Amino acid sequence: MATMEDRILGEKLHYYCSSSEGEEEEDKDDVQVAEDGFDVDKSRNTQADKIAERAYMEGPRAHNTGIKGVKEDARAYRRYILEKEQEKFDELAKAAGRFVLNDPAKSDEFDLDEDEEFMAAYRDKRMMEMKEKATPRFGRIIELTERDYCDTIDNAHSSTDVVVFIYEDHIAACRAYMEYLPRIAQEFPKCMICHIRASRAKMSANFIKRGLPCFIAYKGGDVKKAWVNIRDTIGDDAEYDVLVDGMQDNSVLPYN
Repeated sequence: MATMEDRILGEKLHYYCSSSEGEEEEDKDDVQVAEDGFDVDKSRNTQADKIAERAYMEGPRAHNTGIKGVKEDARAYRRYILEKEQEKFDELAKAAGRFVLNDPAKSDEFDLDEDEEFMAAYRDKRMMEMKEKATPRFGRIIELTERDYCDTIDNAHSSTDVVVFIYEDHIAACRAYMEYLPRIAQEFPKCMICHIRASRAKMSANFIKRGLPCFIAYKGGDVKKAWVNIRDTIGDDAEYDVLVDGMQDNSVLPYN
């Protein structure tokens, strides 16, 4: 079984449909025409003609009779269909205009490429905001015990940096750097800043003598970095900024 010390250090377009099979085949043909790249206006006009003729033949003939009447009814219904289609395009243009990046005074055209770039950037921004909300925030220091040490590391969010300060009160450098922990926790709220006495964690006498004070960084339950005996690097009583710079340079703290 691994000891506590081992663990610490490393372990598209819409078409109308009919109930008759023949009309369904007509609609499929119309879709194919659009997909094959025919002129859009021509396709819309053709579709409107078919809808108008069908509507006239299936619906009531209230006003006009004869060939001229039939044609007039068809033309009137065709105009109605085209007007409705144009209204749809106008609404889409208005909605798209809200996202145009170009200055309206400089260009009256809707730039689809720039709109796609804008929407992609907008989605990325929203994803970042959602991740920010989902990421735990702390802002305080947490005292660990031998019993909850491993559970705290293993149960932390996968995106959370867990930083553990290992110390002993009789070591002057440990006392000095312990005072900086609350400030570190406030300035790095996404990090879980913890501390534990080496003796309480059942660390060996050799480690207490040679390894303290010590910072261990974890992420996803694994050791990310161990900065052992920081006195060899920054001394016994370095300023706060020196300690933070050292923690970042040694990958114990992330860069903000």
